Amino acid sequence: MSSPASFSQPHVLRATARHRVVVAYAVAPDRVASHLPGGLVPDERDGNAYVSLVGVELTNVRVLGLTGPGFRRVPAVELRAHVRRAHSSSGTRGTWTVRAHVPRYLVAWAAQWLYGEPVEVASMQPVWREQVEEVEATYRFDWKGREQRVRARGTKPPVMPVPDTLADTLGASSVRFGTTRDGALLRTRVERPSHPIYRVQEHHVTMQWPAVYGDIGRALQDKDPVCVLLSPGAPVALRWRERV
Repeated sequence: MSSPASFSQPHVLRATARHRVVVAYAVAPDRVASHLPGGLVPDERDGNAYVSLVGVELTNVRVLGLTGPGFRRVPAVELRAHVRRAHSSSGTRGTWTVRAHVPRYLVAWAAQWLYGEPVEVASMQPVWREQVEEVEATYRFDWKGREQRVRARGTKPPVMPVPDTLADTLGASSVRFGTTRDGALLRTRVERPSHPIYRVQEHHVTMQWPAVYGDIGRALQDKDPVCVLLSPGAPVALRWRERV
């Protein structure tokens, strides 16, 4: 559980996270552990560590209560590892960003400065299609001249995930970890209500894994995901970061 101090930090960002796609992979814990900053270890389940590719579109973004032209509609694609604090099996659980991509330099700079996360700028095109019985979300971005893509198609209506299942755990992280330039560990409290998900019928990932995400990306080559989530949207708020 987060310390009481994390609840006292003021809110920095509020937004609506729309059309969120989460594609989760199970990997050997040692393939993740060697890349994590000091103080973090993989959050294991049934002997596996988990890494998720996430596409999301943030709308109605307010930073410190203000709305700027570069923040009104912010798509992002992020590879994150599911982690916990070291030296405790019940330590604070959350995510650590391997790398994220956004389409604007201002957004990348803000994420790096506010949360200590590695963010790159890439041209990006999110597409949302909605029909009477189905929905589909696609996130495309260019990296070093190659198109990367993640897509999921689901059926209506959305339903709440079963508590304590992998789908529930992977979609409900309440802490984001980052690091300062000198390597100090940062923690940011994420507030997101429980929200429904569509039943995913089809998904597709086209990714040059090592080129985009380095060594952790190599661990995901030729792997099939263990869980794919697609959600319509939910409000999200991030509090100010703190050193831990």
